[in-house]
Amino acid sequence: MKKITDNVFAKCCRVVAMFSLLLPMLAQSSVNAVKPKPDTIKPDTTQPDTTQPDTTKPKWEAGILVAAFHSSLYPASAQTQGKLLPVPFVIYRGERLRVGEGGVIKAMAIDKPRFKVDLSLGAAFNANSDDSSAREGMPDLDFIFEVGPQVSFLLDDSEQSETWFNLQFRKVFSTDFSKIDDRGYIFQPEIAYQGKGLLSENDRFKLTFSPLFATKKTHQYFYQVDNEFITNERSAYHAGGGYLGSEITLVNRFVVRQDVSVFISTKLGFYTGASNEDSPLFKKDFNYDVGVGLKWTLFQTN
Repeated sequence: MKKITDNVFAKCCRVVAMFSLLLPMLAQSSVNAVKPKPDTIKPDTTQPDTTQPDTTKPKWEAGILVAAFHSSLYPASAQTQGKLLPVPFVIYRGERLRVGEGGVIKAMAIDKPRFKVDLSLGAAFNANSDDSSAREGMPDLDFIFEVGPQVSFLLDDSEQSETWFNLQFRKVFSTDFSKIDDRGYIFQPEIAYQGKGLLSENDRFKLTFSPLFATKKTHQYFYQVDNEFITNERSAYHAGGGYLGSEITLVNRFVVRQDVSVFISTKLGFYTGASNEDSPLFKKDFNYDVGVGLKWTLFQTN
């Protein structure tokens, strides 16, 4: 019994560790949406130097982030689940290395006013197959995390907003925290509109639209039905690669006071025309996910 309890505790610690890195990225994604324009032009430049750290923000920041999510079990699933996760966070804003803000670890290799190269990340909660009528009796879905490069091009820039075109290519893994499995690759071109003042004067928001394309391994993880899992209601199905679906995401962050902010996220998933919509595990053409979180900074320093 002690060994089982220790294993469960160890897995919980790994979950907290992973999402303590990923959740602050979500909470911060809209706060950096639009950088304030300088009131006057500096003598030796006509563009602000985005490779330098923002001196209006602390170099180190640490605290607690509490987030609750209601999301589909997997893309095109008929069932949903809720998750509540309190995690610690750490943010470091250096000149060439930034951790926890706009990315887990961001090395500023290329970061010019109209062109950026940095890190693209993604994650999804695990799901119990017994909670899904379509997947009942099949293996559970593990935690998913994705990592890869992102190339960004600035399309439009104003005092109130920015529009970016992002090309994201990520390696996909799944894990139960005892092993890591290869789940292929995802390619995600994205249009991102970043602005402020959507609902109030002190909010920052990010609105994105992106189609997703994935390799066969990724699709198989969600939609493949091997012979051993055939039932009267579930026929065998061999999944292939291709179009996975399209997403519209809105993240809005409100500053309550200097050390407390709240974020709200909404994601709409559209799966009509997906490569594996004939799979018996493909149940809905439309999913929606919502999340709400509170970020409380307990320590900061320059």
